[in-house]
Amino acid sequence: MLWLLAAVPIAAGGYYFLLARRRRSLRRYARLVPANAAESGLRRHVPAALLLLGLASMIFAITRPSAVMVLPSRVETVMLAIDASGSMRATDVKPDRISAAQTAAKTFIEEQPGHVRIGLVAVAGAAAVVQPPTDSRDDLVKAIDRFQLQRGTALGSGLIISLATLLPQAPSTSRS
Repeated sequence: MLWLLAAVPIAAGGYYFLLARRRRSLRRYARLVPANAAESGLRRHVPAALLLLGLASMIFAITRPSAVMVLPSRVETVMLAIDASGSMRATDVKPDRISAAQTAAKTFIEEQPGHVRIGLVAVAGAAAVVQPPTDSRDDLVKAIDRFQLQRGTALGSGLIISLATLLPQAPSTSRS
């Protein structure tokens, strides 16, 4: 549709033609036309210039400009961050919190389609990737069974490590 922009120079040429025709008619009847009838200066061209600008803008809007954007392929990856701190020994959930979390994580893994990659991050005094994203469900279950409770809870670090694992090409926001 950008070919319609060719109408703008054609319209400008038509305007110039009308000005030239008007000048010729004014010369022919110069004695009959008062001296102030012919406006001078650039100000008389402002309405025509605005009309041409509006026409160009309208045509450009009609063309619906678009751009081709290359997007990354769709990869379905989930990172599970599991608390492995000492507080998971509490028995307010039967038999204890860590066992309940392990059972919930295994159930979650089993319910995911086979093409979904899953990774594990253990969150305790320090967070660490226990299992990089994989589609091997056996490796994930083994990694969940190997959790060992430690002191402290670095939940923020666990989230940052999970995001860094999911998006390795993203710029780092941490400062040294």
